Amino acid sequence: MMRRIALPLAGLLAVAGALGLWLGLAAAPPTETEIINVHAARYVAETGGDLVDCYAVPSGVEGVRLIVICEPESGEAWYAATDEWGQVVEDVSVPEDGT
Repeated sequence: MMRRIALPLAGLLAVAGALGLWLGLAAAPPTETEIINVHAARYVAETGGDLVDCYAVPSGVEGVRLIVICEPESGEAWYAATDEWGQVVEDVSVPEDGT
């Protein structure tokens, strides 16, 4: 009797564990390196620059995780403010000094 319950229960627990692991990994935000690589590739595609022109700095603005900056030796700097998931944040409100 115990074996008839234990095997299906073990199978159900294995499926539930695998599903939980898969959903947990899918919900994890990208790493900072992944965010930088994605936006550096976008910079290269848009401007023809080089990947080594790019780096990122953490942001002190709420809702912005990183600011990816690409600075070629000659030319104007290119940047992208990104949120927790690596998406570009269009409307970034920076607080005034002294507030």
